Amino acid sequence: MKLLFIPSIMNKDWAHLNELLTVLAVLYACVFMSVVIDLFFGVKRSKRLKIVRTSFGYRRTITKLASYFGLMIMLSIADIVASVVFDMPYFTVIGAIGIVLVEAKSVFENLRQESKNVDDIQNILLKLFENKEEIQTLISFLNSKKQEE
Repeated sequence: MKLLFIPSIMNKDWAHLNELLTVLAVLYACVFMSVVIDLFFGVKRSKRLKIVRTSFGYRRTITKLASYFGLMIMLSIADIVASVVFDMPYFTVIGAIGIVLVEAKSVFENLRQESKNVDDIQNILLKLFENKEEIQTLISFLNSKKQEE
C-alpha cells in the first residue's frame, strides 16, 4: 500500500488519501494524548507535594500543545512535498515519535521527582538535627543583634 499525498490527489485515489489522513490523525492523537498524560502526572505530583497549581502551569501546557502541533503541521507539509519521493509520511512519524518520547521522559521525571523531594526533605532534616548547636548559636546571635537595635 502506498500512501502518497500528491499522487493520490492527482489520481483521485480517495481511498489511499483517506488511509493517509487516518495515519496522520493517529499520529496527532498520540501527540495530544502524551501531553495530556504529562499534564495528569504533573498535577498529581503537585497535589501530593501540596504545590499550588496556578494558571501559569496550565497555560504552559497550552503553549506546549500549540508548539507541538505547529511542528507537526510543518512536518506534515514537508511530507506532502516529499510525497513525490517517499511512500509514507516519514517526517511526521519521526516528529511524533520524538514528541512522545520527550513527554514520556517528562512523566518519568515527574514520578522520580516525587520520590526525590521526599528524600531531599529527609536529608535536610537530618542535617538540621546534626547541626542543631550551630543553628541555635546562629539564632541567638541574630536575636542579640535584633535586641541591640
